[in-house]
Amino acid sequence: MQLTVYGNNATCPEPGGACACYLVEAAGVRVLFDMGNGSLSFFGRGHDLAALDAIVISHLHFDHFGDLFCAKYQLESRRAYGEPVPVLPLYAPRLPDWAAAELLDNGVFDYHAVSDGTAFCVGGVRVRAYGMRHLVESYGFRVTDGRRTLAYSGDTGVCDALAPLCAGCDTLLCEATFHAGMGAEEGHHLSAATAGALARQAGAGALLLTHYHAGNAARILKEAQAAFPAARLTGILGQYDV
Repeated sequence: MQLTVYGNNATCPEPGGACACYLVEAAGVRVLFDMGNGSLSFFGRGHDLAALDAIVISHLHFDHFGDLFCAKYQLESRRAYGEPVPVLPLYAPRLPDWAAAELLDNGVFDYHAVSDGTAFCVGGVRVRAYGMRHLVESYGFRVTDGRRTLAYSGDTGVCDALAPLCAGCDTLLCEATFHAGMGAEEGHHLSAATAGALARQAGAGALLLTHYHAGNAARILKEAQAAFPAARLTGILGQYDV
């Protein structure tokens, strides 16, 4: 199982950056998790949207699904010009009317609503959703091909669902929005120290930090490593074995 990062910025794209977007390749399938603002241009450097097997969205904040609209426009335009673009499975939280009207016309996506405990397979890859604690309906995902397991936190504060999401995973891809001294309230995001402690308590094999501001990267890494010495920062276009 391989993970490629196409966006890792928190809140909004920084210059030369992009928000949450992660490609998982395993068992011969390609599943894209989140499409935050700015991520499509990075993804398009090496991959074709039409070759994806599914898109999975953790929650409906634009730093996690803003470029899904751009993806839809691209695919429907290609189809309009005669390209045989297949319908793409989309797994996401319940869409409000305005988003459904924009995303679900023209048959670009085959939409499946996600809720806590939803489990589905994309080829030989199995995905299970865990309800997280955030400002809007939000999910973390546990992804396995039967040999390796990736846990992705999405955006979340401290909550009971983190333990089963992460337990014994080979790699934890975890948000680390705050560092000490930021006056952080962990009801809707995690600190780097908490991400490190979570990886240690879960017995994770590896910890990849995401959803942070570039200017805070050194402190984020240091504080996560105090609890989990093997923690690493993700990098845009970085590739990681799970």
